Amino acid sequence: MKSASTGSTYSIQVFIPAGYAGGTAALPVIYATEGDAPYGGVAPGSGGPNRSRFDTFKEVMQRRGTQAILVGIGGTAWRTTDFLQPGASRYLDFIVKELAPAIESQYRADPKRRALSGLSHGGYFVVAALVLEAQAGRPPSFSHYLSTECSVGEYSSPAGVLGFEKTIEGKPLPTTLFIAGASNGNHPLIGIPLYNQMSAQSLPGLALLKAEYNTSHVGADVPAFEEALKRFFP
Repeated sequence: MKSASTGSTYSIQVFIPAGYAGGTAALPVIYATEGDAPYGGVAPGSGGPNRSRFDTFKEVMQRRGTQAILVGIGGTAWRTTDFLQPGASRYLDFIVKELAPAIESQYRADPKRRALSGLSHGGYFVVAALVLEAQAGRPPSFSHYLSTECSVGEYSSPAGVLGFEKTIEGKPLPTTLFIAGASNGNHPLIGIPLYNQMSAQSLPGLALLKAEYNTSHVGADVPAFEEALKRFFP
């Protein structure tokens, strides 16, 4: 899909669950950034050693019987451009204004139940997407923001991320943010301080959750995704 917002072309993969053809209900859609990232086999049940992020998430959904649509967005090669500012604003426009409408026109997708998932810089992008829309006074485009192992993004330290998020103090946020990570990774340094700061703020409507796993940086991604499915899309 060629994006007018970013100028890049992204490979898009779509998984629809068993029984979709015979159903009538609109289904939630999970937008997974870095769908083409090769990292499978990092956790039990996460697939073979050459699996992509999309393949791995798809296998988790198949095993659980999750009734949701999974959209894998390629473009891992541009992660340091698309996930960090100033590119993150354009990349968010691509997902919200170009990709999501295309998916919702082709599939039986519920526009009120969208999830955005990212790992590391992608996890930062998930948080940035929430902040950028709140700064602009727009309602959240996703019902669930799934940030795993959030990085410092374009900043040099966690303090930069915290300062960026602090700008939305008092803004209404009628959505859910799930901050997950590894005990041996970014989570104690970035995820937990971010969770604590947001918990102490006035952010009307925000449902804020956290989870920590005794695993590696990348290894936290599959357990976090499975827990998100369990909590939000059973």
